[in-house]
Amino acid sequence: MGLDDVLSWHASRRGRLVLTGGRVLTMDPELGERHGDVVLEDGRIVDVTAVPGAGRNENDLVVDVSGGIVIPGLIDSHVHAWEGALRGLAPDAGIAEYWQLTAMGVGPHMTPEDIAIGQRVTAAQALNGGVTTIVDNNHNIRSYAHAEAAVDALRDTGIRAVCALGLATGRPPGFAQDLLRLREAYFPGDDQLLRLRLFAVDPDGWSFAAREGLGVVAEIGGFVPGVDDLFATGLIGPDHTYNHCTDLTPAQWDLIVDGGAAVNVAPRSDAVGGFARSSAVVEAGRRALPFGISCDNEVLYGQDMFTEMRTLLAVQRTLAFGTDVEPLGTHDVLRAATAGGAVNAGLAGRVGTLRPGSRADLVVLRTGDVVTRPAGPATGTVVNFMNQSHVEIVLVDGAPRKWAGALVGVDYPALAQAAEASRDRLVGLLPPPGR
Repeated sequence: MGLDDVLSWHASRRGRLVLTGGRVLTMDPELGERHGDVVLEDGRIVDVTAVPGAGRNENDLVVDVSGGIVIPGLIDSHVHAWEGALRGLAPDAGIAEYWQLTAMGVGPHMTPEDIAIGQRVTAAQALNGGVTTIVDNNHNIRSYAHAEAAVDALRDTGIRAVCALGLATGRPPGFAQDLLRLREAYFPGDDQLLRLRLFAVDPDGWSFAAREGLGVVAEIGGFVPGVDDLFATGLIGPDHTYNHCTDLTPAQWDLIVDGGAAVNVAPRSDAVGGFARSSAVVEAGRRALPFGISCDNEVLYGQDMFTEMRTLLAVQRTLAFGTDVEPLGTHDVLRAATAGGAVNAGLAGRVGTLRPGSRADLVVLRTGDVVTRPAGPATGTVVNFMNQSHVEIVLVDGAPRKWAGALVGVDYPALAQAAEASRDRLVGLLPPPGR
């Protein structure tokens, strides 16, 4: 079955698409692993059978994915998409150098078009790597035009996203009104690919979000100036998502758990930034708190959820042995990268698992190459052996975004050329090193 057939099926919004022959890791505790059909209709999963062909209709469009592994779309719980054109510029930077390059360096010089280019590059890399949802921490919104550009760019890519908009160093005049205006224009309801939140790491921002019914995304940890003031607001709730969460006190963890906020860990970023001394994954495990996984940025390293899962396994097991916390297994980290991410995006039950009623966000992973043959259990194969080259098919809300190993509807050479021009212009505006 070719891409044109699937595009026609999706455009018509009629009939059912059936993925058959693959091992299906539903990540749902009731359905478990299956070797049947995943049946899609009108952007939703309508059936996950235990036997190939069971319940199939003669008019179904059938795609044979025999030998592949079908998983829910991966969810990056925290990524700064606006930095996409800056990919790889500071591979050895610490947190201070990263901050000086991005928010304090090129950030003030970025036009709305620069923002849009970064968003598109990050979304393309996400979809290429099997990520169907991102929680976009866009802390470089300097005007309404910047906000529009950020949202329009993500909408054009077809990725599912939480657009958490803000500014790292405060908020420009009129930002609150601009955000409400943006919500009215671009976010009329919850049944769409994009959702709006506020990126804020200050009590005033949290109070504004609470008054206006906006969710919050925030960098949280002992490294955040004024973090005690945030916890003292009494505003922690289930519409809050917290990144990193390192070096927090037991009392602060209790407030997160009691308030129902979502947390995510950034295995590589925490190590690079010097935050891994007190890994949040250990504290979350101690409290049986679901968590997500995030890539954070591509300025230092590649956006790659497979690498994040493996890094998390190594970090958590290193810290867990000899404590009262159970070491994680491959199923645990894959669940964090899917269902745990759905909690961080405020989409639990809608994405992150493959079960009837969920949105049709899923990935088919190719097997049978040198890396994956012979292979053991499916979950271990995905987490411990696979990489982005194994991502064969990506569907978001039933729409094909990657097919036969290639991105759909993306002129990536042209996008990369625009990103390089944006990067070169911005870097050229920075003062020479040492000045």
